[in-house]
Amino acid sequence: MRRMRVLTILFLLLASSVVDASAQAIHIVAFGTSFTNGKGVSRKDAWPAKLEANLNAQGLSVQVSNLGINGNTTRDLMRRLATEIPEGTPIVIFEYALGNDHRAGISNEETFKNVGEVVSQLVARKILVLLVNRGQDSAQLERRTEHVKEIVSNFGIKSIDIEQPDSSLLSDHQHPTPEAHTQIAASMVNPVKALISKLK
Repeated sequence: MRRMRVLTILFLLLASSVVDASAQAIHIVAFGTSFTNGKGVSRKDAWPAKLEANLNAQGLSVQVSNLGINGNTTRDLMRRLATEIPEGTPIVIFEYALGNDHRAGISNEETFKNVGEVVSQLVARKILVLLVNRGQDSAQLERRTEHVKEIVSNFGIKSIDIEQPDSSLLSDHQHPTPEAHTQIAASMVNPVKALISKLK
């Protein structure tokens, strides 16, 4: 009987330590569109899962939630914001798709206004933001960077440029290959670590 009691106590202590470790993990939300969701590849091959694995491999206890939804416009992202990003979330990696907005008849002016509004709401909730600026080449990135720089300056957030040449895309010419997701995740490690350091 005494041995059983000792084993029970050890089990409870072990379970408690597992819960504590999980509770201490830094929760990062990857919030965006099919680029984030990983359309065309498995969930484990999408960059949010690979980013989590990279950070954990470097000794950081991190959980990255993939909240990417295929086809989302910036209007959709604004609607999802209040209900899908939990209170207490410390870091959000925010990605939007200019192409989705174009197909929905949303002007560039409204797109970047909506992006600014999403960032504004996240910052108001004391959430650190990494804004993803994507383009097929340096020229396209540069055109978008002008708007992104203004948002970054206005709200004091960080951004990352991700170039997506056709060679890095699936046969649909829109979404990253598994190899490209690996590279995207690797490029995000240092910017995300910089945000994590601000939490300490």
